[in-house]
Amino acid sequence: MIDFNLYMPVRVIGGKNCVKQSSKTIAAFGDKCLIITGRSSAKRCGALADVTTALESEGIDYRVFDEIEPNPLLSAAYKAGQTAARVKAEFIIAIGGGSVLDAAKAAAIYATNDFFDMEEIYDYRYSAQPLPLIAVGTTAGTGSEVSKVAVITNDATMEKKSINCDACYAKIALCDPRYTYNTPRDITVSTALDAFAHAIEGWFSKKRTVVAELFAIKCMRDIFEILTLLSRGETLSEEARDKMYYSSIYAGMVLSVGTLYPHLLGYTLTDHRGVPHGQACAVFDMHLIEWNEKHAPELAGAFFGLVGANAATVLSVMDKLIDLPDNLSFTAEEIEKYSAGWTDENPKFTNVYGRFTRKTALTLFQSLFAE
Repeated sequence: MIDFNLYMPVRVIGGKNCVKQSSKTIAAFGDKCLIITGRSSAKRCGALADVTTALESEGIDYRVFDEIEPNPLLSAAYKAGQTAARVKAEFIIAIGGGSVLDAAKAAAIYATNDFFDMEEIYDYRYSAQPLPLIAVGTTAGTGSEVSKVAVITNDATMEKKSINCDACYAKIALCDPRYTYNTPRDITVSTALDAFAHAIEGWFSKKRTVVAELFAIKCMRDIFEILTLLSRGETLSEEARDKMYYSSIYAGMVLSVGTLYPHLLGYTLTDHRGVPHGQACAVFDMHLIEWNEKHAPELAGAFFGLVGANAATVLSVMDKLIDLPDNLSFTAEEIEKYSAGWTDENPKFTNVYGRFTRKTALTLFQSLFAE
């Protein structure tokens, strides 16, 4: 029996000023680069300036594609990929949070593969290796820097759909927590909840491995300490920001086992009501914790020991941080439509302890959000 199977090809370089200090490492990927960012965050946090300084110091030609929005569309990733191909980029540097990093993963595939239809990227049949990708994270939440998952919104359905394959791994993750220091509070809260979701869902997954367990142990207490500070309305120090960012990377390592139903159900809140991803997952992660108190009590007990708090305290902290729109609800017809793809065989259900089915998920969703 195989106890664990770990494939983590990303070279992770962490530390303040690590981008500038890694210029020669970056230069090994070629002489032409496409930088993929959002509209302004990479500029505001200083990451774009650090990247361009590193590139210029090595004489690397670059172009900037800054059209990635939150919850990125497949068409934006496709356009970025086509831009990379047109300017003959030899590698891509993505600067941003999860949305930018995920879009850049898809763009790297589009840049080297000809598809009849851009949705073919979801079929995982790629004739050529993607362009090398260097990930520079600017938020502390998704852990996309080290994961092989890209979550992209399908233009045709306006629903999130994952690309989950080895082609999505970055070659290098440059992890400088300074870029998170001025993150607005609402984004800080949502991304911290997202990182906690990754750790929680990996911890309570039937697919949990020794490696995922170790990374979860490494980050859960630190993330919960940050969430507790935020729930009290405190301003995070630079030291706390450092801790939160590195913890989000460790939580990203936990993603090697996949997520559970809070992510699947949470996508509905994000796709159709605009709820930030971390907030949307947290709503259902509260239920996951309570579910496992009943169906996996030993794991639940170990979890509470690791975070250093009992169930009531953990749930109270999360509840204080969840900020949903007033009167958030769905009609019966909407719930049926948006849950049409949920099946009993979905790994996000089957990897949950106890018998969690489509009916269980529907009952939960209806209890929280049915009109």
